[in-house]
Amino acid sequence: MSTRPTIRDVADRAGVSVATVSRVMNEKGDVSAETREKVRAAATALGYLSASTARALVAQRTRLVAVVVGDNAGHRDLSMLFFSKVIGAVSRRLTHSHYEPLLLPVDAETEIAPGEAILDHQFDAAIVIGVDDDDPLIDSLALRRVPLVGIDVRCEGPHAAFVGSDHADGVRLALGHLYALGHRRIAHIAGAANTVAGRERLAAFDAEAERLGLEVPSEFIRAADFSSASGYAEACALLALAAPPTAIVVASDLMALATLQAIRDFGLTPGSDVSVVGFDDLEPASLAHPPLTTIRQDRSALGTLAATRAIEMMEHPEAPSRGAVVPVELVVRASSAPAREHAS
Repeated sequence: MSTRPTIRDVADRAGVSVATVSRVMNEKGDVSAETREKVRAAATALGYLSASTARALVAQRTRLVAVVVGDNAGHRDLSMLFFSKVIGAVSRRLTHSHYEPLLLPVDAETEIAPGEAILDHQFDAAIVIGVDDDDPLIDSLALRRVPLVGIDVRCEGPHAAFVGSDHADGVRLALGHLYALGHRRIAHIAGAANTVAGRERLAAFDAEAERLGLEVPSEFIRAADFSSASGYAEACALLALAAPPTAIVVASDLMALATLQAIRDFGLTPGSDVSVVGFDDLEPASLAHPPLTTIRQDRSALGTLAATRAIEMMEHPEAPSRGAVVPVELVVRASSAPAREHAS
């Protein structure tokens, strides 16, 4: 039989009920300080808690960092493809500094308020990714008064930091590439307007198109939401125009891959008939037909920097929080080619 101490052993030694021990271990607020100390001492003496865990309880430190993963309006395809590499980098960086990631997915498909379940957990900091800017969960986390890092999510407060890619430069690179290929009729399929990425990429497209002197008809700007289905629908709308674009800058690779299919469904050839540039450089981009020209985000750097900022704020709470913008790069593949009238 196992000699490992149980919660009942702790309760018997401390002279309290099992329920009281449970409340102490879960940091519930309805237990006196004297009783808490008795329970912690009993747990440590019995080996139910390690000394380091007991110290963490006394200091109300868990060394847990919540990694809150949303699905950007319910599109699981985006979260699985893009976020996995970011989360892996977050986990490695936290573990290296002896913190433990606590993965907390937000399930927008349930009727239960997901934020309430997340807020039941104890943690020393939170890293948020894939949550829309207008999600009430952001305000709820800020009220916890723990360090809060948003990866492409704007979080307010003195203990909040933003880490994100240089979306504006990515769109400038995409438009500049297509302009150099002779394209002048360039459209944009935008991402969700309630996200940093969606807003900043659309604003950059408008600004750079104006700088280049491009005339962009209003029907060339299509509002989508980062999902494959929305990308396909908006690409079809563009291709059905009387004077369709010769090139399309698409705000995500998932939508760009769907755009390639829409072009084929219209009897055209992606690249030679209509050029497409995506944004992300997900793994399927290089395997597409044709391989997708795109803007590469450094997902490992995003995760590492986000974890680093969280650690800095936990260990130096008086220091001002620091954000970070991660550079991007253009990856040229076969989905972009010279405009037909400029092709040799």
